Amino acid sequence: MPKTQEVKSSYRNYWTAIRSERTKKHNSFVENIPFSDFKVFDTLFKMLPNDTVLQIGNSSAIRYAQLFDVHKSIKVFCNRGTSGIDGSTSTAIGCAVANKLQTNFITGDLSFFYDSNALWNNYIPDSFRIIVINNGGGGIFRILPGHKNTENFDTYFETKHNFSAQHLAEMYNFKYKKVATQSDLISALSTFFKESKQPKILEINTADQLNDEILLSYFSALK
Repeated sequence: MPKTQEVKSSYRNYWTAIRSERTKKHNSFVENIPFSDFKVFDTLFKMLPNDTVLQIGNSSAIRYAQLFDVHKSIKVFCNRGTSGIDGSTSTAIGCAVANKLQTNFITGDLSFFYDSNALWNNYIPDSFRIIVINNGGGGIFRILPGHKNTENFDTYFETKHNFSAQHLAEMYNFKYKKVATQSDLISALSTFFKESKQPKILEINTADQLNDEILLSYFSALK
């Protein structure tokens, strides 16, 4: 006797239709938002080179990344630190040293500065690329319930700062570039992944209190 039986069902068509509709809403949303964390991730994932390794930082970085498609030839990894952000840069550099493929690392500002000692390393390959999305603090806390834009919140939760990766890049011999607009980002990415005689850091400044509002409105737009 057969052990399986074919059953007519609309299950697949139902969920395929929902996915198609949400893809349309996703694309429409991205087209109409200003330069922001969300816009940056959309641009990055469209311009990442194929057949590479992608390391992603913790907290906001990995949460944003899951909202976008990535080419199937790109190998994606994320390292979870003890407190959420520590160790991501060290892991990415270790991956770059051990891997023949180019390793690209997308990280947030707090995670990057927290693990900056990872750059004190004599074995970082010239093909290694770091993309720091600097929104001036721990933006992940702005999407959680609580009283934002208060002195206690800014100091103890978001940890606002005015640091830049430029001096670290100079000290550790990374080629450095900073952008703060969509057009400059696209221009920088057009050459950022190409071969070079030193590793590179691209710092993207998105310091704006609209980041959390844009992310939250995205989920509302999908409904």
